[in-house]
Amino acid sequence: MVIATPDGQSAAGAQLVARTAEIATQSAQIQASAQQLSAAAGTGFHIEPEAAATLIKSWMTSLDEIHGLQNYLDTVSQAPKLGQTPGASVIGPFTQQVATDPQGIVLALQNLTQTLKDMIRAYQKASTNYAETEAIIQASMPKAPKA
Repeated sequence: MVIATPDGQSAAGAQLVARTAEIATQSAQIQASAQQLSAAAGTGFHIEPEAAATLIKSWMTSLDEIHGLQNYLDTVSQAPKLGQTPGASVIGPFTQQVATDPQGIVLALQNLTQTLKDMIRAYQKASTNYAETEAIIQASMPKAPKA
């Protein structure tokens, strides 16, 4: 037996119409939120603040470790004093060159230091983007009716 509403529509039909209207409203809200998200974030990368904080902490620890190597880098940047033998006169400058040339450990650690600093800044910005985007989405969500 089909139950009809006062306007002659079946109850199932009325539920379908109501559900379709609700889906259309939700779809419009999602689209508006996506537009706000896109406008707020631009083309920026987003990461949850907790994940960013964990990565940033590990990179800061790495920077501390690299900083702790500075005395060693100063040492390897100098030609070792190996004496006056023919072999020593070749090996000393070669050792210094290997440490300081464009493929050497000194430049590699300088580049790594800069990369880590750049990553820290990028993830701080991404975390900020995420938090800002979350706030925009929260602000755009319809508020629950007060009871």
